[in-house]
Amino acid sequence: MGGGIRLGRLLGIPIFIHSSWFIALWVLSWSLAVAYYPQEFPGLLSSTYWAMGIVSALLLFGSVLVHELGHALTARRHGVRTRNITLFMFGGVAQIAAEPPTAEAELAIAAAGPLTSYVLAGLLWIGGRLMAGTALGAIVGYLAFINLLLATFNLIPGFPLDGGRVLRAWLWRRSGDLERATRTAAQGGQVVAVLFIGLGVVQVFRGVFVGGLWLVLIGWFLQAAAQAGYQQVLLRRALGGVRVGEIMTRDVHTIDPNLTVEEAIAEYFIPLKHGGFPVVYGDRLVGVVTLQDVRAVPRGERGERRVRDVMTPSAGLKTVRPSSSAYEAFVRLGQEQIGRLLVVDDGGALVGILTRSDLLHVIRVYMEFGDLREEKPAGTR
Repeated sequence: MGGGIRLGRLLGIPIFIHSSWFIALWVLSWSLAVAYYPQEFPGLLSSTYWAMGIVSALLLFGSVLVHELGHALTARRHGVRTRNITLFMFGGVAQIAAEPPTAEAELAIAAAGPLTSYVLAGLLWIGGRLMAGTALGAIVGYLAFINLLLATFNLIPGFPLDGGRVLRAWLWRRSGDLERATRTAAQGGQVVAVLFIGLGVVQVFRGVFVGGLWLVLIGWFLQAAAQAGYQQVLLRRALGGVRVGEIMTRDVHTIDPNLTVEEAIAEYFIPLKHGGFPVVYGDRLVGVVTLQDVRAVPRGERGERRVRDVMTPSAGLKTVRPSSSAYEAFVRLGQEQIGRLLVVDDGGALVGILTRSDLLHVIRVYMEFGDLREEKPAGTR
């Protein structure tokens, strides 16, 4: 999960808040202020309960952030970068840039989050006992319980929950096959998801509408995440070790920046039927001109104005190096919601273009034939 509002960096890791987080913050604050704290700590003003509810909700998500930092920092110790941490409706997620190098590393990274939450729960429980009888003590005690619940819930053996990742690490170590281990753990995750959905439906029919609906939503999320997690492994396997330069399209139609807009339309846009073209001077990429750019030029000016006058300069373009990872390029296309990347070398020369079609072709070949890059037996050609 990416996007949302960027809060900044913590220990070198970008922190984001997804838009759904605000819904969860409001619902949680409301339920604590209206139901939980008045029952557990009666006799206070309504404004005090709301303050306690909002502070508790914010600190709860702070606990989730600490949980995810446990994953991220452990991943860093094993040489795996974390792209970002995003807080959203159902908690948080640390976007790990690559699969752990070994089953042992996967186990350590997966277990780090629950272990962090258990330690935090213990510290908060001690703090709550020391402040017993006060509003602050009630908040700290609630957070201790929530961290205990967070750690225990995450140990359910269904991928992509931490318990599912622990299961995957164990299966990976036994079989030596990450893909098969992920498939089995993801199937476990889907079973857990169905159980949550079923329990939620039962709760709704019993009249516990809000709690039941919440369980259904969690189950739906877990099911989608389990499927996505397995697909992510397949993508990494298919594109892992592949460089952009190996699969890019090399035969690219380019336009000279000194052509008039009229010439560009007549010689490129009409006969080639593309929506845009890289603009190259010599061999250097200087910009991109699109159909929208040339269409915006009044007809009477198209014979005078040049492509360089209407193009988007290269400084604002999405580019990638031929030595870059194909998987990283695939992730960029998804995150930035674009269909192609221009491939330029270190000197700024255009050497090709990488499209979704190029990447999907590699994925289809992998799905049909397996990894053709695996080492062949000695003596074969």
